[in-house]
Amino acid sequence: MRRVGPGVLKKLMVDRGFIDGPRIAYYKTVLGVDVLIPLKKNLELWTDAWKLSEQLPWQPQVLPAPPAAPPVKRPLVLEQREQKRQRTWTARRAQAPPPDPATRRVRRELCPIKGFQGAEVRVPLHGVVLRETYADGQQEGWALMTTEDFADPQQLPRDYARRPTIEERHRQFKCFYDLTDFPSRTFNAVAAQVVFVLLSYTLRQWQLWQSQQEERAGVSPARRQPQLNRREPSVVIDHRHA
Repeated sequence: MRRVGPGVLKKLMVDRGFIDGPRIAYYKTVLGVDVLIPLKKNLELWTDAWKLSEQLPWQPQVLPAPPAAPPVKRPLVLEQREQKRQRTWTARRAQAPPPDPATRRVRRELCPIKGFQGAEVRVPLHGVVLRETYADGQQEGWALMTTEDFADPQQLPRDYARRPTIEERHRQFKCFYDLTDFPSRTFNAVAAQVVFVLLSYTLRQWQLWQSQQEERAGVSPARRQPQLNRREPSVVIDHRHA
């Protein structure tokens, strides 16, 4: 924050293992950064949130529509194979036995809670408790806590749903961009390696975004390179130097 200034980092999403009341209050009051964090079931905040939800209205959780797949140009023979595969898959799915009721989710609900406070967190807290009901009647619940005074409770689970993508990006540059496999005893060399690896990773992500190939952003470099090397066939005719 001292380097980039206030207001650049707006929301910090952390794992439930990093629940720290004084630290969360410091982020909110001093740095102006809101924290989004899932709650552990053995915390008093969890118990208080679910007790409060018994007195508040619930609403269906609205799931975002899946992004539309980009159009793919295939040769006619491949397109025919894909259509045949889809027909086979549809027929097999129709013949498959019904799914186990214990694994078939039939309803998702959430209940927003505003303005409760924990023993160690000296700032107002807001949250959303979520309940998933399965076909056999069993229910599972979880909860999200934030320091942000949100207007739309549906936004909290949408924001938290980005976590797997963020973690996969971290795994990509740690495991496939030689960020950890760099033996050196010189701190400056290690720091330079980390900086340039992250810069190259960011540049490649920007290139994918510019070329509208964001679906390849989470693919390892070894798998992505053959895809990026493909070019559309073209014919160039040269006549009298023109």
